[in-house]
Amino acid sequence: MTALLLLLLQCVACVGYGTAVLRIFKVDGLLNWTERASWSFVLGIGVLGWLLFFVGVSGQLGSVAMLAVLIVGVPGVVLLGRPEGLNGDPLSRVERILLAVLLLALVLDSLEGVSPPGDADTLAYHFATPKLFLEAGRIFFIPRAVDGAAPLLLQMTYTSALGLGGEKALTLWAMVSGWGAALLLYVLARNHMSRPWALAITVIWLTTPVVLYGGGSGQVEVRNAGFVLLGLAALMRARETQWLRYAAVAGLAAGLFIASKYTGLLFAAACVPALLTFKGGLRHAAVFGAMALLAGFQWYL
Repeated sequence: MTALLLLLLQCVACVGYGTAVLRIFKVDGLLNWTERASWSFVLGIGVLGWLLFFVGVSGQLGSVAMLAVLIVGVPGVVLLGRPEGLNGDPLSRVERILLAVLLLALVLDSLEGVSPPGDADTLAYHFATPKLFLEAGRIFFIPRAVDGAAPLLLQMTYTSALGLGGEKALTLWAMVSGWGAALLLYVLARNHMSRPWALAITVIWLTTPVVLYGGGSGQVEVRNAGFVLLGLAALMRARETQWLRYAAVAGLAAGLFIASKYTGLLFAAACVPALLTFKGGLRHAAVFGAMALLAGFQWYL
């Protein structure tokens, strides 16, 4: 029960933080409810890891501080508003089949979520590092080749799950946070194609071996894919509207990827040429870069 309550609290806190950031940039009112929910959850995962970094480097990585960070994010969920226009047309036979396959994929993923971690990368690194931080009560340098000084934004969200809810909460959080990318993929696809095609693409995503294997583990690639999708969705809106606020959100998404894995630097670099094709591209690139720096600087500094 403690694990489930912590999982719910962490999910709500992430949505709250994400919605608050969208409100700060005056983007939430331009999105429909499903877009707000998916953008907020993925963005909020990154915001939670960003905030917990400062708790960790200050040597306050204990239950009280982590719980406080989660609780502070909860009121923001009010900004999400009530769902609207979700009824839609009746489901066709094809859509019902696709939904059945999608639910089956989620059930298989759930089996991984309720099972102890099994792959070496998760056991020796992704879940082991947060445990070491919790035991020390702070973030510290690990003198180890290759990954000793790696950016660990997503692992900080594992730290709060493990520290407050135990291993079961940790594995469940890995499962649910991995679903954020799938939700965002569906919403993004639905904006450009019919519902059956959007469902089909989401089913394909959830049933690929890399997602089935890594989505519910401690490996960060699937969660980083959520940051990429969020960045691309914001860039598409920025190109359509020429509004700097979308470039800012895209920069935050890129920065969160940068703070999660070195390869995020490649994604951010790839976005800049696209931004320069916009009208007033230098301003868009400058805003994007500033927000990416804000979201991603801490581990590198």
